[in-house]
Amino acid sequence: MVTSVVIKAYPKIPVTTMTFSYTNGPNVTVDTFWAGVGKYMSYFERFTSAGAYGYWLVVGIGPGQYLFNFMPFWGGNMTKPQLTTLVTPFLNDLASLGIAVTPNITEYPTYYQAFNGSFPPEQVGGPVGHAASRLFPRDNFATPAKLNSTLAAVRYAIEAGGVLVGYNIKSAVNPAINQDNAINPAWRKNLGFFILGSGTLPNNATDAQIAANAKVMTTDWMKRWRDVSPGAGSYMSEGDINEPDFQQAFYGSYYQKLYKLKQKYDPTGLFYAPTAVGSEDWYVTGQIPYYPTQNGRLCRK
Repeated sequence: MVTSVVIKAYPKIPVTTMTFSYTNGPNVTVDTFWAGVGKYMSYFERFTSAGAYGYWLVVGIGPGQYLFNFMPFWGGNMTKPQLTTLVTPFLNDLASLGIAVTPNITEYPTYYQAFNGSFPPEQVGGPVGHAASRLFPRDNFATPAKLNSTLAAVRYAIEAGGVLVGYNIKSAVNPAINQDNAINPAWRKNLGFFILGSGTLPNNATDAQIAANAKVMTTDWMKRWRDVSPGAGSYMSEGDINEPDFQQAFYGSYYQKLYKLKQKYDPTGLFYAPTAVGSEDWYVTGQIPYYPTQNGRLCRK
């Protein structure tokens, strides 16, 4: 029974958003298209340090055709002039590449109005879809060499048929002295949270087709992402159920401590979920490689 609730109130703040999209075409080569994506990545530190957040998509829209779309660029507690000043150097860099965009910059008086005006309803998940994610730290964007290797790994996956949902975001500085909690440490270094969709399969795809699709995601596309971000991690809620080292990817350096707590408070393994702490001690019978299901008997190894 809840007997009391304390709610912290915050003042209303203005929010300014920016949306635009661009594609490759007669005047923008595929290489130029990706150079534009790389140019955006080069601003990750600057934009997040200013308090901005980016939500964006890169997807194939036809043979050799690609779309970049902001959904949106979000300036919390920013007026329209402030956000315009922040993004103008980036827009100028796109123009210098020959990428012409028409940004729609809108100022809202409150966060609530900005959210309703910027984020349409989305459909997440499906009968055959598969996704993975990576938390890319600031080091991946700190030098041209590291940025280019990151961009190359991303480009490979998208040109092979994947879909990128990207977030330019970093955690705020925590004023608490003690930050000893179960948050994946990779979040504290993150500048680029990238979700990779496995591409399109028909809704009537067979188990074998789904498994083959997932195998490519894990062992080819995401391997390249892991290789260019050693020691980084992934967001479990939008991660790969086939993540080969889920303990490090989802929990980081805290895993061994969490595993000991699991053994102490749940020694019989009553609470189980795939990729949860201690799940490596169990298996489900009748599994197809790269197509794990819960349609089997749960057994201790």
